[in-house]
Amino acid sequence: MGFTFTTPGRVVHEWGGATGGRLADEAKRFGTSPLVVAGASLQKSGKLDAILDTLRRAGLSPTVHTGVPPEPDLDALQAAMNAAEYADSVIAIGGGSVLDVAKGAAALAGTGASARDYHAGRVAVPDAVSRPIIAVPTTAGTGSEATWVGVYTDKEAGRKASIRGGAMMPVVAFLDAELTVSCPPDVTAYSGMDAFVQAVEAYTSVGANPLTDALAFDAAKHIAGNLFAAFDDGADKDARKAMLLASYMAGVALNTSRLGLVHGLAHPVGAVTGAAHGLLCGLLFPEVIRFNAAHVGGKYEAVNAAAYDAPGGDTLAGMVEASLSDMRIPHRLSEIGLREQHIEAVAQEAMTSGSTKANPRPVTIDDARAVLLSCL
Repeated sequence: MGFTFTTPGRVVHEWGGATGGRLADEAKRFGTSPLVVAGASLQKSGKLDAILDTLRRAGLSPTVHTGVPPEPDLDALQAAMNAAEYADSVIAIGGGSVLDVAKGAAALAGTGASARDYHAGRVAVPDAVSRPIIAVPTTAGTGSEATWVGVYTDKEAGRKASIRGGAMMPVVAFLDAELTVSCPPDVTAYSGMDAFVQAVEAYTSVGANPLTDALAFDAAKHIAGNLFAAFDDGADKDARKAMLLASYMAGVALNTSRLGLVHGLAHPVGAVTGAAHGLLCGLLFPEVIRFNAAHVGGKYEAVNAAAYDAPGGDTLAGMVEASLSDMRIPHRLSEIGLREQHIEAVAQEAMTSGSTKANPRPVTIDDARAVLLSCL
Protein backbone atom coordinates (compact mmCIF):
# COMPACT_ATOMS: atom_id res chain seq x y z
CA MET A 1 0.00 0.00 0.00
CA GLY A 2 1.11 3.57 -0.58
CA PHE A 3 1.91 5.88 2.31
CA THR A 4 3.59 9.17 3.16
CA PHE A 5 5.96 9.09 6.13
CA THR A 6 6.41 12.42 7.93
CA THR A 7 8.66 13.16 10.91
CA PRO A 8 10.24 16.17 12.63
CA GLY A 9 13.18 17.40 10.59
CA ARG A 10 15.66 16.97 13.41
CA VAL A 11 15.91 14.88 16.59
CA VAL A 12 18.26 15.67 19.47
CA HIS A 13 18.61 12.99 22.17
CA GLU A 14 20.86 14.28 24.94
CA TRP A 15 20.69 13.91 28.71
CA GLY A 16 20.91 17.39 30.28
CA GLY A 17 20.81 19.18 26.95
CA ALA A 18 17.91 21.47 27.88
CA THR A 19 19.75 23.14 30.75
CA GLY A 20 23.25 22.61 29.40
CA GLY A 21 22.98 24.92 26.38
CA ARG A 22 22.21 22.52 23.54
CA LEU A 23 18.55 23.60 23.45
CA ALA A 24 19.63 27.24 23.18
CA ASP A 25 21.89 26.34 20.26
CA GLU A 26 18.93 24.77 18.47
CA ALA A 27 16.61 27.68 19.27
CA LYS A 28 18.83 30.44 17.93
CA ARG A 29 18.66 28.92 14.45
CA PHE A 30 15.03 30.11 14.22
CA GLY A 31 15.13 33.72 15.35
CA THR A 32 15.60 35.82 18.45
CA SER A 33 12.11 36.09 19.98
CA PRO A 34 10.79 32.65 20.91
CA LEU A 35 7.66 32.03 22.93
CA VAL A 36 8.38 29.42 25.60
CA VAL A 37 5.25 27.46 26.53
CA ALA A 38 5.99 25.56 29.73
CA GLY A 39 4.28 23.39 32.31
CA ALA A 40 3.81 24.21 35.98
CA SER A 41 6.05 21.39 37.18
CA LEU A 42 8.95 22.81 35.17
CA GLN A 43 8.53 26.11 37.02
CA LYS A 44 8.36 24.44 40.43
CA SER A 45 11.48 22.38 39.80
CA GLY A 46 13.55 25.43 38.85
CA LYS A 47 14.35 23.91 35.46
CA LEU A 48 12.43 26.61 33.60
CA ASP A 49 14.60 29.38 35.03
CA ALA A 50 17.73 27.44 34.16
CA ILE A 51 16.55 26.94 30.57
CA LEU A 52 15.55 30.59 30.18
CA ASP A 53 18.99 31.61 31.44
CA THR A 54 20.69 29.56 28.71
CA LEU A 55 18.41 31.10 26.07
CA ARG A 56 19.24 34.63 27.20
CA ARG A 57 22.96 33.90 27.30
CA ALA A 58 22.65 32.74 23.68
CA GLY A 59 21.30 36.19 22.73
CA LEU A 60 17.59 35.33 22.63
CA SER A 61 14.74 37.32 24.16
CA PRO A 62 12.17 34.70 25.21
CA THR A 63 8.69 35.41 26.49
CA VAL A 64 6.97 32.81 28.63
CA HIS A 65 3.45 31.40 28.59
CA THR A 66 2.33 29.04 31.36
CA GLY A 67 -0.92 27.90 32.92
CA VAL A 68 -1.82 25.10 30.49
CA PRO A 69 -4.31 22.74 32.21
CA PRO A 70 -3.67 18.96 32.31
CA GLU A 71 -6.48 18.36 29.79
CA PRO A 72 -6.34 21.46 27.55
CA ASP A 73 -9.49 23.17 26.34
CA LEU A 74 -10.13 25.71 23.61
CA ASP A 75 -9.69 28.64 26.01
CA ALA A 76 -6.19 27.42 26.82
CA LEU A 77 -5.38 27.05 23.13
CA GLN A 78 -6.73 30.53 22.33
CA ALA A 79 -4.71 32.10 25.15
CA ALA A 80 -1.53 30.52 23.80
CA MET A 81 -2.40 31.61 20.26
CA ASN A 82 -2.71 35.18 21.50
CA ALA A 83 0.64 34.92 23.27
CA ALA A 84 2.38 33.53 20.15
CA GLU A 85 1.22 36.17 17.70
CA TYR A 86 4.46 38.19 17.73
CA ALA A 87 6.91 35.33 18.38
CA ASP A 88 9.20 34.10 15.61
CA SER A 89 9.33 30.55 17.00
CA VAL A 90 7.80 28.46 19.78
CA ILE A 91 9.64 26.29 22.29
CA ALA A 92 7.25 23.82 23.95
CA ILE A 93 8.53 22.28 27.20
CA GLY A 94 6.17 20.04 29.11
CA GLY A 95 3.86 17.06 28.97
CA GLY A 96 1.55 16.22 26.11
CA SER A 97 -0.97 18.91 27.00
CA VAL A 98 1.66 21.64 26.95
CA LEU A 99 3.09 20.38 23.67
CA ASP A 100 -0.36 20.18 22.05
CA VAL A 101 -1.25 23.73 23.09
CA ALA A 102 2.12 25.09 21.99
CA LYS A 103 1.92 23.39 18.59
CA GLY A 104 -1.54 24.77 18.01
CA ALA A 105 -0.43 28.22 19.09
CA ALA A 106 2.54 28.20 16.72
CA ALA A 107 0.51 27.09 13.74
CA LEU A 108 -2.71 29.03 14.25
CA ALA A 109 -1.72 32.37 15.80
CA GLY A 110 -2.30 35.40 13.60
CA THR A 111 -4.37 33.54 11.00
CA GLY A 112 -7.53 35.52 11.75
CA ALA A 113 -9.45 32.41 12.82
CA SER A 114 -10.17 31.32 16.38
CA ALA A 115 -9.32 28.10 18.20
CA ARG A 116 -13.03 27.22 18.04
CA ASP A 117 -13.05 27.70 14.24
CA TYR A 118 -10.25 25.17 13.84
CA HIS A 119 -11.70 22.70 16.35
CA ALA A 120 -15.07 22.75 14.58
CA GLY A 121 -13.39 22.16 11.22
CA ARG A 122 -14.58 25.46 9.75
CA VAL A 123 -11.00 26.42 8.84
CA ALA A 124 -8.15 24.19 7.66
CA VAL A 125 -4.82 24.22 9.48
CA PRO A 126 -2.06 25.71 7.29
CA ASP A 127 0.38 23.26 5.73
CA ALA A 128 3.39 25.59 5.77
CA VAL A 129 5.25 26.21 9.03
CA SER A 130 4.97 29.86 10.06
CA ARG A 131 6.66 29.62 13.48
CA PRO A 132 9.14 26.77 13.85
CA ILE A 133 8.36 24.55 16.84
CA ILE A 134 10.95 22.96 19.11
CA ALA A 135 9.16 20.32 21.17
CA VAL A 136 10.76 19.28 24.45
CA PRO A 137 8.72 16.58 26.24
CA THR A 138 8.95 16.25 30.03
CA THR A 139 6.93 13.03 30.12
CA ALA A 140 7.46 9.80 28.20
CA GLY A 141 3.96 9.35 26.95
CA THR A 142 2.05 11.13 24.22
CA GLY A 143 4.75 11.34 21.55
CA SER A 144 3.34 14.79 20.72
CA GLU A 145 6.86 15.97 19.89
CA ALA A 146 6.67 13.71 16.80
CA THR A 147 3.21 14.53 15.47
CA TRP A 148 1.23 17.27 13.73
CA VAL A 149 -1.78 16.65 15.95
CA GLY A 150 -3.16 18.34 19.07
CA VAL A 151 -6.15 17.22 21.15
CA TYR A 152 -8.39 19.78 22.87
CA THR A 153 -11.71 19.82 24.71
CA ASP A 154 -14.61 22.06 23.77
CA LYS A 155 -16.18 22.47 27.21
CA GLU A 156 -19.31 24.11 25.83
CA ALA A 157 -20.03 21.15 23.55
CA GLY A 158 -18.59 18.52 25.90
CA ARG A 159 -16.45 17.27 23.02
CA LYS A 160 -12.79 16.28 22.89
CA ALA A 161 -11.27 16.15 19.41
CA SER A 162 -8.09 16.78 17.46
CA ILE A 163 -6.78 19.59 15.30
CA ARG A 164 -4.11 18.54 12.82
CA GLY A 165 -2.06 19.97 10.00
CA GLY A 166 1.42 20.40 8.58
CA ALA A 167 2.17 23.67 10.38
CA MET A 168 1.85 21.83 13.70
CA MET A 169 4.77 19.48 13.04
CA PRO A 170 7.80 20.33 15.22
CA VAL A 171 10.97 21.12 13.31
CA VAL A 172 13.02 19.76 16.23
CA ALA A 173 12.12 17.04 18.70
CA PHE A 174 14.44 17.63 21.65
CA LEU A 175 14.65 14.56 23.90
CA ASP A 176 16.26 15.31 27.26
CA ALA A 177 15.26 12.50 29.62
CA GLU A 178 16.69 14.40 32.60
CA LEU A 179 13.53 16.53 32.45
CA THR A 180 11.38 13.42 33.07
CA VAL A 181 13.07 12.48 36.36
CA SER A 182 10.78 14.74 38.40
CA CYS A 183 7.64 13.04 37.01
CA PRO A 184 5.69 11.54 39.94
CA PRO A 185 4.92 7.80 39.81
CA ASP A 186 1.27 8.19 38.78
CA VAL A 187 2.14 10.51 35.88
CA THR A 188 4.95 8.15 34.85
CA ALA A 189 2.49 5.23 34.88
CA TYR A 190 -0.30 6.98 32.98
CA SER A 191 1.94 8.54 30.34
CA GLY A 192 3.86 5.29 29.93
CA MET A 193 0.67 3.33 29.34
CA ASP A 194 -0.38 5.91 26.77
CA ALA A 195 2.92 5.39 24.97
CA PHE A 196 2.59 1.61 25.09
CA VAL A 197 -0.98 1.65 23.77
CA GLN A 198 0.04 4.07 21.02
CA ALA A 199 2.88 1.79 19.98
CA VAL A 200 0.66 -1.30 19.79
CA GLU A 201 -2.22 0.54 18.11
CA ALA A 202 0.14 2.02 15.52
CA TYR A 203 1.56 -1.48 14.92
CA THR A 204 -1.88 -3.02 14.36
CA SER A 205 -3.87 -0.20 12.71
CA VAL A 206 -5.15 -0.37 9.15
CA GLY A 207 -2.59 2.31 8.24
CA ALA A 208 0.43 0.33 9.43
CA ASN A 209 3.32 -0.01 6.96
CA PRO A 210 6.86 -1.43 7.11
CA LEU A 211 8.37 1.78 8.52
CA THR A 212 5.75 2.24 11.22
CA ASP A 213 5.85 -1.47 12.08
CA ALA A 214 9.58 -1.33 12.78
CA LEU A 215 9.29 1.73 14.99
CA ALA A 216 6.10 0.73 16.80
CA PHE A 217 7.18 -2.83 17.54
CA ASP A 218 10.53 -1.74 18.97
CA ALA A 219 8.82 1.03 20.94
CA ALA A 220 6.37 -1.43 22.51
CA LYS A 221 9.21 -3.75 23.47
CA HIS A 222 11.27 -1.03 25.15
CA ILE A 223 8.32 0.58 26.93
CA ALA A 224 7.22 -2.75 28.42
CA GLY A 225 10.80 -3.43 29.49
CA ASN A 226 11.39 -0.08 31.19
CA LEU A 227 8.07 1.38 32.35
CA PHE A 228 7.88 -0.32 35.72
CA ALA A 229 11.53 0.54 36.45
CA ALA A 230 10.82 4.22 35.76
CA PHE A 231 7.64 4.02 37.86
CA ASP A 232 9.42 2.29 40.76
CA ASP A 233 12.52 4.51 40.72
CA GLY A 234 12.10 7.85 38.98
CA ALA A 235 15.85 8.47 39.08
CA ASP A 236 16.65 5.37 37.00
CA LYS A 237 18.56 7.11 34.19
CA ASP A 238 18.62 4.18 31.79
CA ALA A 239 14.88 3.55 32.18
CA ARG A 240 14.03 7.22 31.71
CA LYS A 241 16.17 7.48 28.57
CA ALA A 242 14.69 4.31 27.07
CA MET A 243 11.13 5.41 27.84
CA LEU A 244 11.54 8.86 26.27
CA LEU A 245 13.10 7.53 23.07
CA ALA A 246 10.49 4.75 22.77
CA SER A 247 7.67 7.24 23.31
CA TYR A 248 9.07 9.36 20.48
CA MET A 249 9.31 6.31 18.21
CA ALA A 250 5.66 5.46 18.89
CA GLY A 251 4.74 9.06 18.09
CA VAL A 252 6.54 8.92 14.75
CA ALA A 253 4.73 5.68 13.91
CA LEU A 254 1.24 6.86 14.84
CA ASN A 255 1.63 10.10 12.91
CA THR A 256 1.53 8.01 9.72
CA SER A 257 -0.40 4.86 10.69
CA ARG A 258 -2.99 6.40 13.06
CA LEU A 259 -4.23 4.53 16.13
CA GLY A 260 -7.30 2.45 17.01
CA LEU A 261 -10.38 1.97 19.15
CA VAL A 262 -8.66 2.63 22.48
CA HIS A 263 -8.01 6.23 21.49
CA GLY A 264 -11.35 6.52 19.74
CA LEU A 265 -13.04 5.73 23.07
CA ALA A 266 -10.56 7.43 25.42
CA HIS A 267 -11.14 10.93 24.09
CA PRO A 268 -14.93 11.05 24.66
CA VAL A 269 -14.59 9.23 28.00
CA GLY A 270 -12.03 11.85 29.02
CA ALA A 271 -14.40 14.65 28.01
CA VAL A 272 -17.07 13.21 30.33
CA THR A 273 -14.89 12.25 33.30
CA GLY A 274 -11.85 14.52 33.12
CA ALA A 275 -9.68 11.47 33.88
CA ALA A 276 -6.06 11.41 32.71
CA HIS A 277 -5.79 10.27 29.11
CA GLY A 278 -3.07 7.68 29.76
CA LEU A 279 -5.07 6.16 32.62
CA LEU A 280 -8.02 5.70 30.26
CA CYS A 281 -5.84 4.17 27.55
CA GLY A 282 -4.48 1.58 29.95
CA LEU A 283 -7.88 0.79 31.39
CA LEU A 284 -9.57 0.35 28.00
CA PHE A 285 -6.76 -1.55 26.33
CA PRO A 286 -7.38 -5.14 27.57
CA GLU A 287 -10.98 -5.20 26.33
CA VAL A 288 -9.99 -3.69 22.99
CA ILE A 289 -7.26 -6.34 22.62
CA ARG A 290 -9.89 -9.04 23.15
CA PHE A 291 -12.19 -7.35 20.63
CA ASN A 292 -9.43 -7.16 17.98
CA ALA A 293 -7.54 -10.39 18.67
CA ALA A 294 -8.75 -12.36 15.65
CA HIS A 295 -8.10 -9.46 13.26
CA VAL A 296 -4.43 -8.56 13.78
CA GLY A 297 -2.70 -11.51 12.15
CA GLY A 298 -0.61 -12.60 15.11
CA LYS A 299 0.74 -9.15 15.91
CA TYR A 300 -0.51 -9.22 19.51
CA GLU A 301 1.29 -12.52 20.06
CA ALA A 302 4.48 -11.01 18.62
CA VAL A 303 4.24 -8.02 20.95
CA ASN A 304 3.52 -10.26 23.93
CA ALA A 305 6.56 -12.43 23.25
CA ALA A 306 8.91 -9.49 22.66
CA ALA A 307 7.59 -7.14 25.34
CA TYR A 308 6.80 -9.52 28.18
CA ASP A 309 8.59 -12.75 27.24
CA ALA A 310 5.29 -14.30 28.23
CA PRO A 311 4.55 -18.05 28.18
CA GLY A 312 2.39 -19.19 25.30
CA GLY A 313 -0.71 -19.47 27.46
CA ASP A 314 -0.61 -15.84 28.55
CA THR A 315 -2.44 -13.27 26.46
CA LEU A 316 -1.39 -9.69 25.85
CA ALA A 317 -4.62 -8.55 27.52
CA GLY A 318 -3.71 -10.46 30.66
CA MET A 319 -0.19 -9.03 30.75
CA VAL A 320 -1.55 -5.51 30.39
CA GLU A 321 -3.99 -6.11 33.24
CA ALA A 322 -1.10 -7.31 35.42
CA SER A 323 0.82 -4.12 34.59
CA LEU A 324 -2.18 -1.99 35.54
CA SER A 325 -2.30 -3.74 38.92
CA ASP A 326 1.45 -3.34 39.46
CA MET A 327 1.20 0.42 38.92
CA ARG A 328 -2.11 0.84 40.78
CA ILE A 329 -4.04 1.98 37.71
CA PRO A 330 -7.84 1.53 37.95
CA HIS A 331 -9.34 -1.37 35.99
CA ARG A 332 -12.94 -0.16 35.69
CA LEU A 333 -14.49 2.93 34.12
CA SER A 334 -16.90 3.16 37.05
CA GLU A 335 -13.88 3.86 39.29
CA ILE A 336 -13.20 7.13 37.44
CA GLY A 337 -16.77 8.39 37.21
CA LEU A 338 -18.27 6.95 34.02
CA ARG A 339 -21.84 5.72 34.43
CA GLU A 340 -24.15 3.63 32.27
CA GLN A 341 -26.11 6.73 31.25
CA HIS A 342 -22.93 8.08 29.60
CA ILE A 343 -22.37 5.03 27.39
CA GLU A 344 -24.56 6.04 24.44
CA ALA A 345 -23.09 9.53 24.02
CA VAL A 346 -19.52 8.25 24.37
CA ALA A 347 -20.11 5.46 21.84
CA GLN A 348 -21.70 7.86 19.37
CA GLU A 349 -18.78 10.28 19.65
CA ALA A 350 -16.24 7.45 19.30
CA MET A 351 -17.74 6.50 15.95
CA THR A 352 -16.70 9.87 14.48
CA SER A 353 -13.05 9.43 15.46
CA GLY A 354 -10.31 8.81 12.93
CA SER A 355 -8.71 6.49 15.48
CA THR A 356 -11.81 4.30 15.56
CA LYS A 357 -11.83 4.22 11.77
CA ALA A 358 -8.18 3.03 11.77
CA ASN A 359 -8.92 0.12 14.11
CA PRO A 360 -7.92 -3.26 12.60
CA ARG A 361 -11.42 -4.66 13.16
CA PRO A 362 -14.28 -2.56 11.79
CA VAL A 363 -16.27 -1.05 14.67
CA THR A 364 -20.04 -0.66 14.81
CA ILE A 365 -21.92 1.45 17.32
CA ASP A 366 -23.01 -1.79 19.03
CA ASP A 367 -19.37 -2.84 19.28
CA ALA A 368 -18.40 0.46 20.88
CA ARG A 369 -21.21 0.14 23.41
CA ALA A 370 -20.22 -3.44 24.22
CA VAL A 371 -16.56 -2.61 24.84
CA LEU A 372 -17.53 0.29 27.12
CA LEU A 373 -19.97 -1.87 29.07
CA SER A 374 -17.32 -4.56 29.47
CA CYS A 375 -15.00 -1.94 31.01
CA LEU A 376 -17.66 -0.39 33.24
